[in-house]
Amino acid sequence: MKSNRQFADFATWLIAVCGIITPNVTLAAQVNLKCERADVFNPKWNAPLTFVFSGDTRGTLAVTGVLGEFAIPATRKPLTIEPAVHGESIDGVAKARVVLPALADLESCIDRKAGQAAKPPSDDYLNAQAACLQELEPSPQGVDAVAQIRLGISHDPEDTSGEDAFVVFKIMYVAQSKAPDGKMFVEMFPAKCVLQK
Repeated sequence: MKSNRQFADFATWLIAVCGIITPNVTLAAQVNLKCERADVFNPKWNAPLTFVFSGDTRGTLAVTGVLGEFAIPATRKPLTIEPAVHGESIDGVAKARVVLPALADLESCIDRKAGQAAKPPSDDYLNAQAACLQELEPSPQGVDAVAQIRLGISHDPEDTSGEDAFVVFKIMYVAQSKAPDGKMFVEMFPAKCVLQK
């Protein structure tokens, strides 16, 4: 699970370092990004995940996939990734109702697998959390959470990677957790994300 955290840290760093605002870049009216896999680590989430942003510099980011359907307000900025390569970032943080296991069920499962002494960000805790997210069924009513999403999109015409963007996607349960800081986070790592023309 260390590699998961390192990937997320790198993705955030990449946007921060490479993302120089370029106001002269024209942005499309809508961005439709489809990821073939919602998460590269959880086989239960090996299913499509779609992000649709509507607006100009401010708008709405709609999410459809394994966590259900929800929309959050988001902001959008053009970027220069390299002198001749432009892109954009879309960021949104807001409350949403998502399809995840109930917090009490998730914490009980983690305690069984890792022991009550295990705390984040230890590998024992994170490995147990990952296993429990694969094992547990989601709450039928969904759970109240805060969704934090960042799309880093490249418009490089010479890119041959087969992907147009990376996605940082974190979910925080609104309910009070037994974790030391009182917060339970679930992080997803979408892959094969391609802009729909």
